[in-house]
Amino acid sequence: MCYDATTKKYKELSMNEKVESVTVELRLDLLKDLDKLSLEIGKNRTVMVSEALNMYLAYQELSLQQKPIEDESNKPLTADEFFDDLDI
Repeated sequence: MCYDATTKKYKELSMNEKVESVTVELRLDLLKDLDKLSLEIGKNRTVMVSEALNMYLAYQELSLQQKPIEDESNKPLTADEFFDDLDI
């Protein structure tokens, strides 16, 4: 599943969708955790990172929509704030 910001709904991922490769740098401990969990649940890195990023972007969008208009703090949450909000 991925969040479509245009329709504001979740949709199934399609293998026919256009993709583009990107390069990111991750802390070594985070990469090791990603690889370990990837093996445990049978999903590859790309799928796991894509799903996580989709969830994070959807959460950020919902968070911004829930703030009052007069609130000038329309800054994206840090990762720590994001997980604190989820009580993780």
